[in-house]
Amino acid sequence: MADETAPFEISWPVANRACLDAELWHLRRLLQRRVLWLRRVWKHDPLQGYPGMVVSDERADGLLLVGDPGDEARFYREDPEAVALTAAIEDAKLEASERRRALTEAGAPPALDLLATLLDLDRFERDVLILALAPEIDPAFERLYTYVQDELDRKQPTPHLALALFSGSEESWLAARASFLPDAPLRRFRLLVLEHAGNLGSRPIRLEERVAAYLLGVNQPDERLTELLRPMVPTLPLSPSLRDLARDLASNLEAEARHKRRPVLNLVGPPGSGRLAAAQALCGQLGLNLLRLDPARLPAAVPEREEALRLLERESALLRAAFYLEAEPDRADPSKAAVLEDFLERLSPLLIVGSRDRWPFEREALAVRLPRPVAADREALWHEALADVPNTLNGHLSRLVQQFELGPVEVVHVVGAARARALRRGSEGEPVLTAEDLWEASRERAGGQLDELAQRLVPCQGWEDIILPEDVFRQLREIADQVAHRNRVYEGWGFGAKLGRGKGINALFAGPSGTGKTMAAEVLASHLQLDLYRVDLAGVVSKYIGETEKNLRRVFDAAESSGAILFFDEADALFGRRTEVRDSHDRYANIEVSYLLQRMEDYRGLAILATNLRSHLDSAFLRRLRFVVEFPFPDAASRLRIWQRVFPSQAELEDLDYAGLARLEIPGGNIRNVALNAAFLATVDGGSVRMDHVLRAVRREYTKIEKLISESELGPYYAQVRS
Repeated sequence: MADETAPFEISWPVANRACLDAELWHLRRLLQRRVLWLRRVWKHDPLQGYPGMVVSDERADGLLLVGDPGDEARFYREDPEAVALTAAIEDAKLEASERRRALTEAGAPPALDLLATLLDLDRFERDVLILALAPEIDPAFERLYTYVQDELDRKQPTPHLALALFSGSEESWLAARASFLPDAPLRRFRLLVLEHAGNLGSRPIRLEERVAAYLLGVNQPDERLTELLRPMVPTLPLSPSLRDLARDLASNLEAEARHKRRPVLNLVGPPGSGRLAAAQALCGQLGLNLLRLDPARLPAAVPEREEALRLLERESALLRAAFYLEAEPDRADPSKAAVLEDFLERLSPLLIVGSRDRWPFEREALAVRLPRPVAADREALWHEALADVPNTLNGHLSRLVQQFELGPVEVVHVVGAARARALRRGSEGEPVLTAEDLWEASRERAGGQLDELAQRLVPCQGWEDIILPEDVFRQLREIADQVAHRNRVYEGWGFGAKLGRGKGINALFAGPSGTGKTMAAEVLASHLQLDLYRVDLAGVVSKYIGETEKNLRRVFDAAESSGAILFFDEADALFGRRTEVRDSHDRYANIEVSYLLQRMEDYRGLAILATNLRSHLDSAFLRRLRFVVEFPFPDAASRLRIWQRVFPSQAELEDLDYAGLARLEIPGGNIRNVALNAAFLATVDGGSVRMDHVLRAVRREYTKIEKLISESELGPYYAQVRS
């Protein structure tokens, strides 16, 4: 017998194994009594050693005579040896029960009891699991099963053997047999498999490897689900509003469970709203683990999908888990959408679906909308994620909160990336996390989605590099100040609550090509330490109805969390004069303009539109822009300053006539092209940049832009350029 040490005085794995040993001892006594009966039946068979090869006349007569189940029961009651074995069976049963009780009272019930409770298994089903588990622990059971089933090749138990060992009356036999049907817990939850086809009672029983490991004390997800399950992120920080939401949802779902209902939970909100964090917190309230599913890995074939559903249902019970996945209703691929919808409708454990748009479930569902977190909630996330960082960062968090609209997942990733950045600096001792580390990590994290939709421009210009009239320069400064100080005005002074919408900072940069519109955007991005993305509106506008809005939505949605500066080039492609509605195309063109205006007003970052022709823009559109900045063609004084600054300090120059070059009536963009081309000409000649190099470059630039060179512009250099 097993060691008599009390289970709660030793480790749980050892105590759990002791409980299983007691169950196996009980099983051995049952098999011993069964053998006693079978030997009585077989004793007159002269060929009992060859049952798989031939059936003797005596065996056939015995089978015909021993057909009444009452004969076996009567034998157990009347045969002295069988009576003694029955008493031993009861003692073994009591011993196993006492071990289980002691372990349960110690607060750590054995795995078999946990499994039976989680899946609502009856006594017969528990015994069947032990019957199938026994060879996993002691291979001798395989030989015993061969013997009692009277077949040399039958090493696994069958339903017939289970019924013979564990069922009593005819009524209990019928109920017990139903335990092997496909929808009964043993097979529905894939606890065991009936191998081969044919007679139900004669099919070998195989215990699932995952279940055998669980009963032996190892609780790990089934490896067949590895492809479907995604790694879970660490515990995410929570804002006060998400914590309150999780608590309310837990109460709601517990009330639903008391009424035997389990609706799917649909957390609806934009990226960064904390859908995953809310799901984590909810499961924490309910005492559940949270497993993430990858919707892209769902099996398309019906049999494989059915098997996955059953395995997930079992894992939910064994791991005490709910499932979370993120997916959007999408009709673009009907076959793929059908697979996902079927899966979501049929997965029975607690399912939490995160999506931007509400799912049209046919099953009972609870939809909860999660708005974008307000500044106070975002700041709470940062404080929780940076709880171990000195308070020196507190003064910088408000700037991070205002600029980057990051949710719990993004905040965790940013803090991790910032810590790695601090480590890479290689400072001695404990690396000090700085505000710059957090800012740069936030820029990298938040701007990633935009890289696929727009061109990232790396700013390399500062205020000292741009030459503009004083009023234009002052307007650019005002734009920068509004972006930098919007938190104080919107949050501190309460203008945000007054405005509701229209808090986006937007501007129109209008002026001829080359007058500095793109350069001004770079200067703003460099000053504000923000990413700058150029969106070519000519590529966004589509002739297909609805496609332009979809393209614009993708751009704004991707930029929302980063607050990056969006620079819409070639604005004339979309923002020409709105026409009277004469047909459907006019109406949809106006819808496209209205949609962009709305998104610009709602966008929390800075959006800049660039156009060469302000006169082509509708006055109604202009009224909805906060800044309209005119970039004039530079006058002679401005051109002189541009020429004086266009060459880098490292460039080798030789007697350039800046005053003479300033007479050229070309804007800064063309001046930059001329300077660059002149530098290459000088490099090829192996010397410094001279006036002849610049004049050759001027001639090439004028030819390119189809502009005639006039003598009034070049004066004494006219003949040299013309030659």
